[in-house]
Amino acid sequence: MKKEKEKKKKRKVSDSLPPEQTAASPEENTVISKEPHDGTMDSLQFLTSVIGGKWKLRILWSLRSQEGVRYSLIKAQIPGITDMMLSQSLRELSSCGLVERCQFQEIPPRVEYHLTPMGMELLPHLSNLVEWAQAHQG
Repeated sequence: MKKEKEKKKKRKVSDSLPPEQTAASPEENTVISKEPHDGTMDSLQFLTSVIGGKWKLRILWSLRSQEGVRYSLIKAQIPGITDMMLSQSLRELSSCGLVERCQFQEIPPRVEYHLTPMGMELLPHLSNLVEWAQAHQG
């Protein structure tokens, strides 16, 4: 009974490790990594944390040409996005410094979103990705 519990504990620990840190056998405790550590993977991890996911690139693209865009227009430009995902993604993009939320003291209240200078820096790269996708989608 104790051996089974120990095996389960070991299994849980190894299941939670990233694939590159999981040893081929229980006796091996070495980290397996074929990538040189030049910071590229760290940068890619940062990039995916900032603009990764299904919706963030689409949101950034919808903000590209307009100076203040209302929530309802962003939602209309992105078919299939739910209110919860749009709100969450806008919050995350705002906390990363790519999008700014401007609330106007009016009745009824008005909120607009626009790209920050850092968000604007992404547009040429995003445009290149869109061109690549258009050239290769089948």
